[in-house]
Amino acid sequence: MSAPATLDSLLLEAHRLFSQHDFAAAKQQLEQALTLAPEHGASLHYLGLVEKALGNFIGAETTLLKAVTLDPNTSELRNNLGNILVAQGKYASAIEHYNAALALEPQNAAAALNLGNTLSRLGRVDEAIQCYDMALKLKPDSPEAQWGRSLAYLLKGDLACGWEGYEWRFRFQQAYPHRYQKPYWNGSDFAGKRLLIYDEIGYGDVFQFARYLPLVKARGGTVLFEVKPGLLPALRALGGVDEWLERSEQPVDESRFDLHLPLESLPGTFGTTLETIPCAVPYLRPDPQLVAECAHQFANVSELKIGLVWAGNPDSAYDQARSSRLADFAPLFEIPGCRFYSLQVDAATQEIVALGLPLTALGERFRHFGDTAAAISQLDLVITVETASAHLAGALGKPTWVLLAQVPAWRWLLHRSDSPWYPTLRLFRQTRPGDWSDVMRAVEQALAQYAKVHG
Repeated sequence: MSAPATLDSLLLEAHRLFSQHDFAAAKQQLEQALTLAPEHGASLHYLGLVEKALGNFIGAETTLLKAVTLDPNTSELRNNLGNILVAQGKYASAIEHYNAALALEPQNAAAALNLGNTLSRLGRVDEAIQCYDMALKLKPDSPEAQWGRSLAYLLKGDLACGWEGYEWRFRFQQAYPHRYQKPYWNGSDFAGKRLLIYDEIGYGDVFQFARYLPLVKARGGTVLFEVKPGLLPALRALGGVDEWLERSEQPVDESRFDLHLPLESLPGTFGTTLETIPCAVPYLRPDPQLVAECAHQFANVSELKIGLVWAGNPDSAYDQARSSRLADFAPLFEIPGCRFYSLQVDAATQEIVALGLPLTALGERFRHFGDTAAAISQLDLVITVETASAHLAGALGKPTWVLLAQVPAWRWLLHRSDSPWYPTLRLFRQTRPGDWSDVMRAVEQALAQYAKVHG
């Protein structure tokens, strides 16, 4: 007969199962431990972490709140509760617990980092930078703190300070799937050499930073540009590229190049500030053949032709903040003199049929971004949330209105209605987190006026 389970043995087994990512089994061990000692703080703390790993944030919050009630003076517990609250968007409560964690343990670098991240999400960038500085004083080699501070500076508009920490992203994330032994390009003349540039993360980043490739080419030798599938048809007219490559599962053969650099490193390499952004548009142009293929869809239309995008990639961690619903755009359809076209792709297109709005669906037939660029070229105005379409329309020099979360990605900065990256863009910002009503009222008023002037 086996010995009866003890509290210590159950906790030890829960730790083992957790380390093996068997979270359901770990939860069973901890629940059994709590039958032996219902108010055992360590068991409650660990159960909260297990619930989080299982995706049960509400259960994790309830469990950790009980643990804090029993043991309010443990810094790590307060920090972990803050993390659970952030995952649910409860930033104000999270800040209270992060501050409590630091009051209990001023050397808690993790709490300083998490507090900085939370303040940055709220647009409180100066306070966030102070927290990142604190975290880096405690742990100077923290790539997450370096990266977080760089994004806070960029959001603030201090690009020079922002680029200083931007390269730390390589220490904790690997967005680009391949690694190379050849040296990074440092921005110097590379005449007689071959330089590989490749995109890292989102499609919009490619459209935003592709503007630097002619500047790269001006510094010397041969430029190879590798991008994700679906992008090349929209980029072919870009200057500064000698050889186009489409990314595959295999890395580029290192015998083909001497130097390499991610596309997102180019603004820092060129020392870009708000005043020196290369912002002449258009720097992308649609493929004439693709334009000819889609032109019939816009023939004999006397109204203003307006493209709409209301949702981004649902797989993005930021998508919940940036995406709206087609229903939010419904008031725009009452404005006379406008005809609307959907540039939306993926599952969000299902909203078109559900709502029955007079909207011509184009995006469902797009094969690649070349088709998107061709369609945008035929429109008078694009209205979009923060997606790749916003960047593509801006790079094409198309009048574009971008609808933003209260605190958007760093490239849109804070409190501005214009973009130093794209002269033809106008920005509409939420006044309350997650609430698009004020944004849509402002867009409705602006579009009514726009139709009177340009219709």
